[in-house]
Amino acid sequence: MRARSVQLFVLVTSVFCCLGSVSAQRATLGPDNGDAGTGGKYVIQGSVYYPSGKRVDKPIRVRLSTMTRGDMTTTTDDIGTFWFRRLAPGSYTVVIDAEKEYEPVNEKVNIIQVMSRSTNSPEEVISVQIRLRLLVESHKPEVVNAEFASVPQRAVQFYNEALERGRAGKSKSAIDKLNKAIAEYSNFTLAFNELGVQYMRLGELEKANEALQTALKIAPDSFIALQNRGIVLAMLTRYDEAVTELNHALSLKEQSATAHLYLGQAQANLRYFNQAEAHLTRAIALGGDEVNDAHRFLGAIYLQRGDRERAATEFEIYLRLSPKAKDGDQIRQILRQIKP
Repeated sequence: MRARSVQLFVLVTSVFCCLGSVSAQRATLGPDNGDAGTGGKYVIQGSVYYPSGKRVDKPIRVRLSTMTRGDMTTTTDDIGTFWFRRLAPGSYTVVIDAEKEYEPVNEKVNIIQVMSRSTNSPEEVISVQIRLRLLVESHKPEVVNAEFASVPQRAVQFYNEALERGRAGKSKSAIDKLNKAIAEYSNFTLAFNELGVQYMRLGELEKANEALQTALKIAPDSFIALQNRGIVLAMLTRYDEAVTELNHALSLKEQSATAHLYLGQAQANLRYFNQAEAHLTRAIALGGDEVNDAHRFLGAIYLQRGDRERAATEFEIYLRLSPKAKDGDQIRQILRQIKP
């Protein structure tokens, strides 16, 4: 197949984005509970694994958070599989947060309708693989930051308690503690920043953006708030604004692999491919294997230019670093199409 026929798109998410020819696959689906979903013909089919790699063999509650309908809930079956049916194109978050032994999961899934679809077309499946991670006990952090110098002790106490809740995956409880901290001290930049982080983890991106904007009104040159707001804006597909915030962040701390990564992603979505390539390459130089998503975006950029060899190299590195990536099948399909 000619390179120009390989449908590629770059999808930006937290701490999870998809790039590729998202060709959904037909599959044998589990029982249909009749949920109306969001009124489309897509299905998210997930497989959940223990940290050992073994499939989950007990019911685990899974939520699907949407911007339009709120939350939908299901449970895994006896081989760790779950389904959400009748989904329209849009942004979704798969959430697992009721397991005491494991860290919470917030897996971003973006469904984009690549071509016009017949009303009689069959369901199409987007596959997601989730590997649970054991929850690590966290210790109460020491207050050593000079930014706490003018903060009332009670506000600091609430803030530290919020950090503990957040590390335990209890974002809603963390948000409650952060709001108490802010009630004690309304100019608490770090509390507003952490509030943005916790809303981000819950997939409530508009609330995250609002909290981070407040942090930046108090401290316009707060690197961490600028970087986090840039990430949130990219997740909201507000790429121009994301570029502005991330450039500002990098002017304060150039050696941030994360800021370079998300800036490169935002620029790639805006089709500023030369700038995106520079930042993605810099992200890899600074972050190494920890920024493996950069290879996926570089592969797409090179493919857009018609450089199949370099595209294949980047996609192969991405798959080597992320062998269980949720979009691995789509990337492998692209590789079969572009390699000799």
